[in-house]
Amino acid sequence: MGGGHGRKVDVTGSLSRCAWAAVSLVAALVGCADLSSLKLSHPAVAPASQPTASLKVDASQIPPMYLRLLAVNLPTVVRVAMARNLDIQAAQQRIEASRGAYESSVGAIFPSLTPNVTAIGIEGAISNPGGGFGLANFTDVFPAVMIQWIINPGQVAYDVVASKRRLEASAQQEQALTQETARVAAVQYYDLVLVQTQVSATRQAVEEAEELLRIERLRSDTGNALPADVLRAEAALAGRQHDLLTALNGFYNASVALTVTLHLDPTVMLAPQAGTMKQATLVSEDFRIDDMLTMAVRYRPDLQAVRTLLAAAKSDKGATVWGGLGPQVQAAGRFGPPPPAHAPANTLYREQKYVATGGFNWSAATFGRIRSAVANVKIAGLDLDRELDQVRAAVVSAHQASLTAAQLIPIARQQVTSAEEALRLTQENLKAGTGLIVDVLLAEAAAEQARARYATAIVRYNQSQIDLLAALGLIDQTNIDGGSIVAPTPGATSEPSRSAPK
Repeated sequence: MGGGHGRKVDVTGSLSRCAWAAVSLVAALVGCADLSSLKLSHPAVAPASQPTASLKVDASQIPPMYLRLLAVNLPTVVRVAMARNLDIQAAQQRIEASRGAYESSVGAIFPSLTPNVTAIGIEGAISNPGGGFGLANFTDVFPAVMIQWIINPGQVAYDVVASKRRLEASAQQEQALTQETARVAAVQYYDLVLVQTQVSATRQAVEEAEELLRIERLRSDTGNALPADVLRAEAALAGRQHDLLTALNGFYNASVALTVTLHLDPTVMLAPQAGTMKQATLVSEDFRIDDMLTMAVRYRPDLQAVRTLLAAAKSDKGATVWGGLGPQVQAAGRFGPPPPAHAPANTLYREQKYVATGGFNWSAATFGRIRSAVANVKIAGLDLDRELDQVRAAVVSAHQASLTAAQLIPIARQQVTSAEEALRLTQENLKAGTGLIVDVLLAEAAAEQARARYATAIVRYNQSQIDLLAALGLIDQTNIDGGSIVAPTPGATSEPSRSAPK
């Protein structure tokens, strides 16, 4: 018995040394799962000076949908989206799931423990290993623990590497989703601003149509206007009122879409904070398209995630090869207290305490699994190529949209100035009796269209800058508030002046 115990101690020590050697090897291969190093610091890309075009924003004349109206600005919208968006919360839980898979793969390095308690009751005659019979009458309960270790070193190492890469990819995907949520929230906020300006422009058109109808009725009462002129003014007013209700419904729909992104109550109407929204250049025009494409390849977290998943697929292939063709080591041991003094020397107490084997487990199915793993690596490589194409296309598309919108803003500003001056002159001519109501109606339509185009040009420019910043992978809470609405300074706005209806 003493010699047997000595051999058990030696083998146990050998198994422990092998386990720690495997742990050290895998730890050296994979390192620690620190995700903070995955976040790259963003370079400054905004220009030193900003354009001067601006847009007046005031939602005070828009009635709430139900009971409550909440004024918001761009930084608040983005901050709430980061804190409450359900997609971001789900992505964070996917990181935790990947972390659990990584910890599970690391745990496969260590042996498993199976504690148990055995109760034995013997009464009567029993046989001895040396021959003969004897009488025994006892009951005993003793604990024991089974230690089992089955490991394919190469497979385990590759599994740990693959699970770590997937953990990193899930963190990068969460960063990409966070950036996309910030982009969507900012774009939806600008949509809300645009629809609000359309409501404001349409309301001004309604006021002008009401004033025109009042003038035509006065001229009709004095015999200076035809009944058809009054009818045309009434029809124009009805058309403007129809457009106003349609614009209001569009505003409500934009508010509901934004509340979904922010995970807020849709019955609460969100409205842009009153003030002046300026044209915001978030990416300097000094950057060449090649420089921007290089930035996107470096900083886009979704592109980094695809690269990491490609590395994980390669590790999966290594795990499959090693799992099917590599050596496998098995070791098991059962340890408990020594037998009680009154226990007979039967086979129960003299069973084998440990076993260790090593070898291979080859199967024809391994080659099919290897073929699938190789195909998965190629698929991951194709996904990377596809993502690269989409990133490049997004950068070029956003850049071109930004250039076009920048060229449209001064044109639209000149159109507003000219259209409103033409409207003022036709109104004066009508009051002087030298103009026709048809001319005024056409001038009003042209002025309303010019105002809408000017507001659309500024908002689309800001949205294109948001899209370009996101396409470069540089968007965050700190660098997208260039187009925030600020309280206007009296006499310091560059928005085209609007002539009041006469």
